[in-house]
Amino acid sequence: MKKSIAVGIVALASVYSTFSWAESIVLRAGHSANLTEPYQKGLEKFAEVVERETDGEVTVQIFPNNQLGNEREMIEGLLLGTLDIAVPTNGVLTNFVSELSIFDLPFLFDDRQHMYRVMDGEVGERLADSMQESSFKLLGFYEAGVRHIVTKEPVNRIEDLERQSIRTMQIPAHVAAFNEFGANASPLAYSELYAALESGVVDGAEAAFTNYQAQRFYEVAPYLAEVSWTTLVADLIMSEERFQSLPEDVQQAVMIAGKESAQYERQVYAEMDARIREELLSAGVEFTQPEIEPFRERSQAVYSEFVDTDQKQELLDVIEQLR
Repeated sequence: MKKSIAVGIVALASVYSTFSWAESIVLRAGHSANLTEPYQKGLEKFAEVVERETDGEVTVQIFPNNQLGNEREMIEGLLLGTLDIAVPTNGVLTNFVSELSIFDLPFLFDDRQHMYRVMDGEVGERLADSMQESSFKLLGFYEAGVRHIVTKEPVNRIEDLERQSIRTMQIPAHVAAFNEFGANASPLAYSELYAALESGVVDGAEAAFTNYQAQRFYEVAPYLAEVSWTTLVADLIMSEERFQSLPEDVQQAVMIAGKESAQYERQVYAEMDARIREELLSAGVEFTQPEIEPFRERSQAVYSEFVDTDQKQELLDVIEQLR
């Protein structure tokens, strides 16, 4: 009798163990930055919260540095089901959700707090709906940094950009902005930028403090003009299909993690910016502060070109009201 009970207990334990294993979920998350940058820190927080909220039944594996492809390839991977979570720069996701291009406009936000009000309010909710219509589930808005202009020669005024070749992201509004600033915008691949600066293929680039330091661009472009011409948004997303395939309690955990990690990632970015600026000064980077108004004035042509639907104009009106 005792032997039968013992065998039954072992069998039950085996079934329970198999059930737990079967119920466990591993989510794969990819991003383009390196291990020291805020995307990584944000996703580490995301993984921590997911595990906490699911009692360890769901884990998140993080793949930095474009290990799973570039940002566009990772977005396509979400739709194909080969990747669960990605944090692409907003401008890349606009190829799939055109309404998001509102975030690519120059001088859209007064400061970080203005940006956060926009992302966490009506505009963010409406854009989340647009993403869902295009088969994406928004988990949170990350920050991708206040952007400046780094060059091989100092930029003290907007006229100093005339005819300079400046690398931009492959985002139409960014290309248009730098052409309006008087530069020759060059949407070069990010992986080629250091060599292009070193060899003189380009004269400069737009960059945030974080990637400027992490990629050591200051070695070949030691001047930084603080113009804060845009603050990039990054979208923490899954495919809608993958999200709906998760159990309801896991969906809830993922949404909680998205919100908490977004708040944390933004905090990390702001703190890193303040610290890195001092480190760049110590490394010999020369900072300049060109007058901003001429940049703003020339940016109006970009708005005329890219605020091209009633929906985008409505979003812009709400953003203006939140200043």
